[in-house]
Amino acid sequence: MAKTTLNVTVVYPAAGRPFHDHDASATETLLSLWNRVLSAFGLKEGEENGNQVTYPLFKGKDRLTDMSVTLGAIAGNAGALSLQLSQQIVQG
Repeated sequence: MAKTTLNVTVVYPAAGRPFHDHDASATETLLSLWNRVLSAFGLKEGEENGNQVTYPLFKGKDRLTDMSVTLGAIAGNAGALSLQLSQQIVQG
């Protein structure tokens, strides 16, 4: 039986503490979670000092690129989901 809520943790190495949502909806999209995570860490994608800064999410070593997928689809039958947020800078 699919879980309706998930215990979500997102680790961002530059932050002192991870992002936690102990009651995230399994139907929430990755894009929605990503926006909440960036806000929680005080981050913003875009141009910074002539460089392009992005913050992709990873599950293990796999970069998550389909932002329309639900958290439940990523977690499968697990009741928890652990992701990593990375900073990527492309020099302009």
